[in-house]
Amino acid sequence: MEIPIIIASIAAAAPRLAVWIAAIILTAIVLRRNGGKAERLLLAGVVLMLASTLFDIPSSVIVPLAIGRGDTITLVSSISRIYEFLLGIIDMAGIICMVYGFWVKFRAASAANL
Repeated sequence: MEIPIIIASIAAAAPRLAVWIAAIILTAIVLRRNGGKAERLLLAGVVLMLASTLFDIPSSVIVPLAIGRGDTITLVSSISRIYEFLLGIIDMAGIICMVYGFWVKFRAASAANL
């Protein structure tokens, strides 16, 4: 019963996975060509966003597995909310790293133009 749910989750996450993998490749190329702190922060943010997307795939199976195991709705709801909260923390850390990386890069570029 869980296999179709996992396949549907992978299919739903496929575009995000493709985008984050492409972003990792492009950032790694830029980092190898004289990349600095900003590029490292961008790479860290992109990797965190990829990890969040990967961890989001099994989230749709948590509820059916827990209910099938005989857990109460209250416990299942708590487990699901905690899992989503942790995914939100990973997302925010990724966004913060990417935004700070862009900010460092543009600040350095504007300082170089002065």
